[in-house]
Amino acid sequence: MGRYSYSQPSSSEEYDIDITSLLQAEADLYSDEADSRHNIAEPVQYLPQSESDDGIPKTCYCGGEAVVETSYTSKDPGRRYFTCGNADDGDCHVWKWWDVAVMEELRDYQRQLREVKDQANERDEKLVKVEHIVGELAKKKTGIANGYPLLDSNGGCS
Repeated sequence: MGRYSYSQPSSSEEYDIDITSLLQAEADLYSDEADSRHNIAEPVQYLPQSESDDGIPKTCYCGGEAVVETSYTSKDPGRRYFTCGNADDGDCHVWKWWDVAVMEELRDYQRQLREVKDQANERDEKLVKVEHIVGELAKKKTGIANGYPLLDSNGGCS
C-alpha cells in the first residue's frame, strides 16, 4: 500500500457503543442543567402601551417619559430620535426616529380627519332629508285643524 493509504481495522469490537450508557449520560446532563441555579433575573414585564408603538411616543415601556435626543453617529449625524431617559440601564425602552414618529402621527391625523369629514357629510345628508320631511309635514299640517281636515269654501278639503 502507498504512503498515505488507510485501511479499516478488522475488529468491530473496539467500536461497540453502549447506547444505554449514552442515553443515561445525556439524561444526567439535562438533569444537571435543570438543577443548576444560574443567577438569572426574571425578565421585567411591562404593560403594553400602544402610544409607544404608533406615532409620537409619550411614555416608555418602563413608564418613564420619552425624550428627544440627537444622533451623533457618522451614519445619521444630527438625526433626531425619541428615547427614554432611563435607556442607560440596559433594559427594554422606547426608541424611534423622530421623522418616522411624526409621519405616523400625521397619517393617523389624516385618517381621523377623513372620518370626521365622512361623518359631517352623512349628517348633512340626514339634515337635508329631515328638512324635506319637515317641509312635507308643514304642507300637510296647513290643511288640518284640531285633527280634522279643513274644508274650503266649495265644501272640499283644502
